[in-house]
Amino acid sequence: MKRFLFILIVLIAFSGLIQVRDASAWKQIPVVRHTVDADVAASPDAVWAAMTTGRNLVTWCPEWKSLSNAKINLSRVGDVLDFTDAWGNGGRSVVTFLSRGKEIRVQHEPTNGSYICQAKLLIAPTKTGSHVTYVEQYSDESAPNDLQATAGKVDVEMAETLAALKKTVEKK
Repeated sequence: MKRFLFILIVLIAFSGLIQVRDASAWKQIPVVRHTVDADVAASPDAVWAAMTTGRNLVTWCPEWKSLSNAKINLSRVGDVLDFTDAWGNGGRSVVTFLSRGKEIRVQHEPTNGSYICQAKLLIAPTKTGSHVTYVEQYSDESAPNDLQATAGKVDVEMAETLAALKKTVEKK
C-alpha cells in the first residue's frame, strides 16, 4: 500500500497536477524568541502540578483562562487547551512534548492562522526548590516598530505569567 501511494504521488507530481514553486516564491519570516526565568520555593513536583492541572493552570496563565480548561489535566502529547492571546486571537494549544516533572512544550494554533507560536516550560531542581524557564517563540511579519512593540508586550506578559505561576505554587 505504501509503495502504491508513493508511485501515485510521483505520477501526479510529474503529470503537472501538482506545481512546486521555485525559490523566488519563498518568503523568510522572522521568528522572535523570548526567555524568562524564575526561582520558585517549591519542589519540581509542586511546580509540575500547577503547570499541568487544569484547576491550577487557569489561575496563573492568562492565555489558558477559559473555564473549559479547568477540567483538563495535561498528561500526554496531544492534549488540547483553548487559548486566547493578548491580542484577542483565540485558538488551541496542543501539547507536543511532555517529560513529567521536567518539561512541557505546546504549539499555539490561532484559529485565524495569522502566526505560529511555540512555548515550553522547563523545570530544574535547585537546593531551595525549582528553577523554571519559560521560552516562547513566534513568527512576526510586522514592520520593525510593530515588531518591537509586540516583543515588549510579550516580555511583560511572560514575566507576569511566570510571577503568577510562582505565586500559585508558593501560595503567597
